[in-house]
Amino acid sequence: MINDELNKRYFFIDESGDPNFFAKRKKLLVGTTGYQPLLLIGMIAAEQRKTLRKSILTLKEEIEADPLYNTLHSIKPGWFFHAIEDHPDIRSKFINHIRNLENFKTYIVIGRKDLNRFQTSHHSNPSEFYFDLLYHLVKDRLNNREFHYQIFLAKRQETKMANFSQAVARAIERDNARRNVSIDISYQCDIVLSNHYPEMSIIDYMLWALQRYIRFDEKRFYNALIDKYNLIIDLYDTANYTTRGGGRTNYYSKRNIFDKDKASDFGLN
Repeated sequence: MINDELNKRYFFIDESGDPNFFAKRKKLLVGTTGYQPLLLIGMIAAEQRKTLRKSILTLKEEIEADPLYNTLHSIKPGWFFHAIEDHPDIRSKFINHIRNLENFKTYIVIGRKDLNRFQTSHHSNPSEFYFDLLYHLVKDRLNNREFHYQIFLAKRQETKMANFSQAVARAIERDNARRNVSIDISYQCDIVLSNHYPEMSIIDYMLWALQRYIRFDEKRFYNALIDKYNLIIDLYDTANYTTRGGGRTNYYSKRNIFDKDKASDFGLN
């Protein structure tokens, strides 16, 4: 239930890659053309949603009115900013727009895909793998009783509300277990279409830039947006796990910026 007396904090969650290891009839995808070796799940958190939304829609309208851009192949009826489909000129324009935006934070979880872990920890269930990453994404983020959290997840073909809600509830339960006194968190989960939520384009681009760097060593997009990443968790980089707060770590922040040289080899070559 929404408490209208609380301030609102908005989470916009999207993914890059997919959680699949097998195709139909249990055909193994690992090592085949088109296989996605990473699943990244990320979100932006914002309180001034209207400001973000308006800025993106204004830029979209400017592009649609500008003859330099409005005849490009990616500018067609119903289009929205989507990194993998956008023309390079549009991509550069939107990345520059993100660089100048304020009042949002970016959180991303990197999921290295490992068949043995998938079969044991996630019981060969792509949905279980996906929502385990989402759990790690939102844990420690739902921590203020003065806010109502509106959590939007970009719709995918097999996304189920029950799994989404369960992952969020599990994160809150975990956080409360670490507090001296449990707190009630006001929140609502919604699965939405990305093209109806302009704010989703921000996390889409942030994920795309990081994915390009990790997989293809194309670092310029990541570097252009590097100041906008607040937390990156390389979840399964077990060689860099630490409980002492020093040395190497699989958690990267603005004080410890993510770089492939700091992480264990992704084994993508």
